[in-house]
Amino acid sequence: MNDNDTTVLTSRLHQLADELTPPLDVDGQVHGARAGHRRRRRTRVVLLAAATATTVVLIGVPLTIESLTSAPSGGVAGPAPAGAGSTASDSRDADRRAAEEAATRARDAAQQTSGGSTAIPDGWEPRTFQGVTFAVPPGARSADAVTDLPVSSWTDGPSLVWNGPHLGGDLYSSVNVTVTQPFEGGLPPRGGGRWFTVPGASSAYGNIETSLMTDGVAQAERTVVWLEMLAGDRVVHLDAVFDGGPSGEQMARDLIASIVVD
Repeated sequence: MNDNDTTVLTSRLHQLADELTPPLDVDGQVHGARAGHRRRRRTRVVLLAAATATTVVLIGVPLTIESLTSAPSGGVAGPAPAGAGSTASDSRDADRRAAEEAATRARDAAQQTSGGSTAIPDGWEPRTFQGVTFAVPPGARSADAVTDLPVSSWTDGPSLVWNGPHLGGDLYSSVNVTVTQPFEGGLPPRGGGRWFTVPGASSAYGNIETSLMTDGVAQAERTVVWLEMLAGDRVVHLDAVFDGGPSGEQMARDLIASIVVD
């Protein structure tokens, strides 16, 4: 077979292949691809809708964080067994109840000791503000100042100020009671104090201190009281200033002894 015969044979083979192969329909392939894409997209939409409906049904079930537990080894989370996940909450509730019971016992003991109410020194005047009962010494220079603010943080809330006698210069004795929210569920972080027992409060921290204050001309010794009491979902802040010396210190002790938190 020479070169001419090979060329003729190759040409006939290409012609035969063209006759056996159907013509290429580019438009048809494009339409088919688009149709397949639309079918796959509809399938995904249906599956997404089904998944969304399932999520809505699950959301409608009253679930809590503590009602789910993670399966070991990376398993899928499922409903927790009865009692699971509630140990920490139960412990906190038990601690809170124990603190409340201890505070109630302390208040009852104080009331029994004083004949049915906390001890109030002769001449002192009782006050009640936002569920807090206490007493103030006589000699107020003006009526109590009440700020009726809502409890909005662990630093802001309603307050009552007893305006006491003049201490000299620009200084006056005073008692300030303010009610706020707890700081992260407890008392604000402060140091330099000690723990007190206050009827009705689960915990109370503060101090009676002696401070040198200036009236712009000279310095004088004053007795300063600060006390913070945790009672449920509120913190009661007490700040007071009295004259210095033994008389002021006694006033500070009498003030703290008169407090009852309801």
